[in-house]
Amino acid sequence: METVLVRETEHLEWADILKGLGILTVVWGHAGSKISFYMFWFHMPLFFWISGYLYRFKPRQKGIHFPMRKAKHLMVPYLFYLGLLTLLVIAFDFWKGQSVVQFWSQNWKALLLGGSLLEGVYATFWFTTCLFSVQIVYDLLCRKVSSPLLKGLFVLGCFFSAYWESRYRASAFMPWNLDVGLYAIVFYALGHVMRRNKLLEEAKLRKIVFGLSWIIALGFIYLYAHHVLDYGLDMKHRQYYYFGTNLLLPIAFTLLLVQFSMALTRIRSVNQGLSYIGKAAMVIMYLHLGFVYAAGHFFAITPVRFFVVGTVGPLLFYKAIQYVPYGPYLALGDSSRGFRHSNLGSNSFPNTTA
Repeated sequence: METVLVRETEHLEWADILKGLGILTVVWGHAGSKISFYMFWFHMPLFFWISGYLYRFKPRQKGIHFPMRKAKHLMVPYLFYLGLLTLLVIAFDFWKGQSVVQFWSQNWKALLLGGSLLEGVYATFWFTTCLFSVQIVYDLLCRKVSSPLLKGLFVLGCFFSAYWESRYRASAFMPWNLDVGLYAIVFYALGHVMRRNKLLEEAKLRKIVFGLSWIIALGFIYLYAHHVLDYGLDMKHRQYYYFGTNLLLPIAFTLLLVQFSMALTRIRSVNQGLSYIGKAAMVIMYLHLGFVYAAGHFFAITPVRFFVVGTVGPLLFYKAIQYVPYGPYLALGDSSRGFRHSNLGSNSFPNTTA
């Protein structure tokens, strides 16, 4: 759920706050409360949108440079956390009397193919491989297609393909959830187009965008509460219900959180706290389920305890990893500031720019 700008671009203060809010909705969405369901309406589209918003196309850069850098920033941490959580699960399984052979026989396929096969402590891993594929495809699209119309048609075609799959091939499986990229790329592209056209930088346009978002969000909440319209979204399992609302609602709620994030930049204490959480979003995404899994062996987990453990535990890990040799590189794909005392905020999850 890598979330700050790299040094080549200007820093957007509200972006770190947005990522902080976003990753908190991810944790609460998994907490099992009565309102956790609503977090799924928008929290994953939000991260694809902000990734696209922070994307920078560099036409003079060699085409191979971008995927190689993204592999380092995304796939190195992916493998690191996959191994780390596997050791955690094996340790507890051994404690319960299960052997490593039993664990591997039950989980090898999911660990290798990833995506929707990964559940339990690995449940969020699909996002990384999906984001990686979206970033590579979108950068290639910008590199090979100059016409905005053709780009738009391509993205629109991806959306219709994703919706068709969700309706008529719901049981289909693709390794690493690469097919979910057909849906995710729409939000990535929208974020990029909004940044490129400065829709959030000009006061009048921003008021229009946010005003429409309020109308859509509040209007739908009213209609949903009165059972006039229905809605549900589960990107991991390719459930994009329902046509039209599966675009309007995630974008409307995302933009409302953008507006909220911009407003919070003026409250220093809240700004600093949420920004720090936003910079640690990669760690929280990967480890919140693992910390809760471990804690569940010692005390009962309620939704509130889930939220506290799933947030505080990864934040402590994020702090500690800064002092571990090779920690910044393995945990966040950041080798730019050496191996000790690194400012991990410079390349935290997700690393969204080109």
